[in-house]
Amino acid sequence: MRKRIALGVSIPAVVLFIGILIALLLPSNLMVLTEALDHLGLLGSRKRIAGLVQSPPGPGDAPPLCFENGRLWDALSGPRDNTGLCIAAGRILPPSPPAGRPAGARVVDATGLTILPGLIDMHVHSVGGSFAGEMMLGNGVTSARDLGTSLSGVLRYRRETEQGLRLGPRLFVTGPYLVAGVGTSDQEIGVSSPAEAVAAVSRLAQAGVDGIKVHAGIDATTLRAVVEAARARGLWVAAHLDRVSAAQAAELGVDTIEHGSGIDLDEGLAASRQRREAMEAMVARRVALTPTLVVAEHAVMLGRLARGDEPMPDTLAYVPRFFRRFWISSQIANAAAAHLSDDEIARRRARLRRLEEFTAAFHAAGGHVLVGTDAPAFLVVPGFDMHRELELLGEAGLRPDQALAAATSEAAAALGRSGDLGALSPGMRGDLLVVSGDPLAAGRVLGATRDIVLVVKDGRVARERPVN
Repeated sequence: MRKRIALGVSIPAVVLFIGILIALLLPSNLMVLTEALDHLGLLGSRKRIAGLVQSPPGPGDAPPLCFENGRLWDALSGPRDNTGLCIAAGRILPPSPPAGRPAGARVVDATGLTILPGLIDMHVHSVGGSFAGEMMLGNGVTSARDLGTSLSGVLRYRRETEQGLRLGPRLFVTGPYLVAGVGTSDQEIGVSSPAEAVAAVSRLAQAGVDGIKVHAGIDATTLRAVVEAARARGLWVAAHLDRVSAAQAAELGVDTIEHGSGIDLDEGLAASRQRREAMEAMVARRVALTPTLVVAEHAVMLGRLARGDEPMPDTLAYVPRFFRRFWISSQIANAAAAHLSDDEIARRRARLRRLEEFTAAFHAAGGHVLVGTDAPAFLVVPGFDMHRELELLGEAGLRPDQALAAATSEAAAALGRSGDLGALSPGMRGDLLVVSGDPLAAGRVLGATRDIVLVVKDGRVARERPVN
């Protein structure tokens, strides 16, 4: 009997050890390994979001759901009293009096609450396992744009989420991003010419992606070919630039520019002139900016974490214990955080400040700003740091309603889903974030979006906590 017990204990430990070892040696397989270890229950313990449903809902529509009292807000109609918001078959119904509610509807009294459209994170990467999707959904992120993950893995995630077999946000995906030369993981596809890039776009389109992401080393000639090929197939293009300026990328027709890449964030007159040129080109061509301010903030924070000058964020407790250890060590190494000098930390902080200034000026000039976190890069915590990104946009100078628009209606427009997501109009998806108080109040800088009472996706309650 003792031998059987020992064997039962040792096999999972050996599997876990081998899995983590392979993940460390072959990071290209991280998503597959994390998913497998999660299914075996070998990722370790984690904290769970209070009030989050315990299991996926399965197929089929939720029962009707109605809200009475409270306030509504979306960018289309602004703040207003709730005159009777109801959802049936996953869609928002036209306002109706109590007598006209759907039969059998659950009624929620929203007195003292504000009902917002579900949030849309426009820059994430899936890592495998159930935890990240749960963390996003539990924080009101009902849709997300995945800009670089294993094709088979992310397509499976999207399909299982749509079928109610996985808890998480609705996904819009690119699969692997395109890089110049040879791809080094299943997160990227290497292309050596415009023709190879067009062929890659064609394969991804046939697989069913929603858009295309370009990344390291893509030059102007290849970018032009990618944009033309994507347009022909009805796909949008997101760009992380290094060899092409943001102004040139805008002229070539990309849809979004990520992280403020291709924009000179250094000091000096030449850099200031380049930022002005980027702003003018992006506004003129209606190219949206996903600044991902929170990941730039974490690039500064990681240096302090590596030196023990700052405690680890409490939200890391929601990540499984064994994965958390690997994640912390790998991201500190990825950011070279242990070797950051005080001068380099100051330089990163200054670049963040200039990115905030550019974001605010770009928005004031009529540019379209999107909310994205780049989770899980640099220990950006899925879902939780969506609220920090909103706060950083507020600190940069956007009003609360403008920052919320960037996470709802502006994001939906960039996805080509304005008639479906990002607002509370009849016929829209029943995706809601219900919070205490007024997130639009002056001086709050979006802090109220953290005070979550309900999260609803497709008319189904995903998270609920008592008001009192």
